[in-house]
Amino acid sequence: MTAYGIKGAVKVDPLTDFMDRFDPGAELELEADGPRLVEWSRTQPPHVVVKLQGVDERSAAERLRGRFLEVPDSALRALPGGEYYHHQLIGLSVVSRSGRDLGTLTAVLERPANDVWVATAGQLEQLVPAISEVVLEVDLEAGRVVVADWLLSVEEA
Repeated sequence: MTAYGIKGAVKVDPLTDFMDRFDPGAELELEADGPRLVEWSRTQPPHVVVKLQGVDERSAAERLRGRFLEVPDSALRALPGGEYYHHQLIGLSVVSRSGRDLGTLTAVLERPANDVWVATAGQLEQLVPAISEVVLEVDLEAGRVVVADWLLSVEEA
């Protein structure tokens, strides 16, 4: 998020498929600052310019640089089967089908072809393509992701 104009608006990179989140009157959580109402918004592809209630001048908007606008968990919309919000995945343990521990899922990288999940164990990172041939199971209740064993095999050249 960055300042936009002189009257407190901010330019946002939307990380949502639900653009009505930015409609006037919508409530968003300003990271670490609590709820704010949207006064107005307009699209400026690939961004959205948003005016939040209580942010009325450029200097106030500049202090929001790099912060996130979020929705409370109670406002999350159900996703189709096999789709997850990033925050649901971060922190899950990652194991291979044979039981090898790959660490904890620490990041979701959005890439053009498919997302890539980062499993971290100490200093070692394992990149996991988020495709059905690799990710065999996501169990939010058990707190784990199961991946195919072949992901771990390395062929000698």
